[in-house]
Amino acid sequence: MRQTYPSTAQFKEAINLINSSIENEQADAMFYMWLIQNIPTDLEESQRVDIAQTIQGIANDEKLHNEILKSMYRQLTGTEAQMQAQGEPFEVPNSFEEGVVKALKGEVEAVRKYRKIMAGMPDNSYRDQVFSILTDELRHGILYNYIYTTIQSM
Repeated sequence: MRQTYPSTAQFKEAINLINSSIENEQADAMFYMWLIQNIPTDLEESQRVDIAQTIQGIANDEKLHNEILKSMYRQLTGTEAQMQAQGEPFEVPNSFEEGVVKALKGEVEAVRKYRKIMAGMPDNSYRDQVFSILTDELRHGILYNYIYTTIQSM
């Protein structure tokens, strides 16, 4: 007997993970805005501008990822993603540094999640879209490492 790829379980898990990714869009947008507004003032102005532009670029990528995921969900299920009442609430970090560490850890977790989503996609066109998002998440992690290193050198 030939096994289909992906399995039904992998596909269902991927759909659920896509839906949960979409749900967190509002809290994520608030988080990025908070980070930009709380860049340490004791950095040089050029560093502050660079960090703000870097975080805004990441936020723009994440917004695009969300649109891609919404479209994929609609194509794969024939319905719109089911949103819970509010999704995850935005929790204000205690400091900019804590926020950057939280973001960095979030990117690492996102890579794991997108690997699972990718494994549940029924064809290469979807896998390619997820792979593009996954590589952006890796790049974001590198950028957050850059930001963390910059603020540690103050």
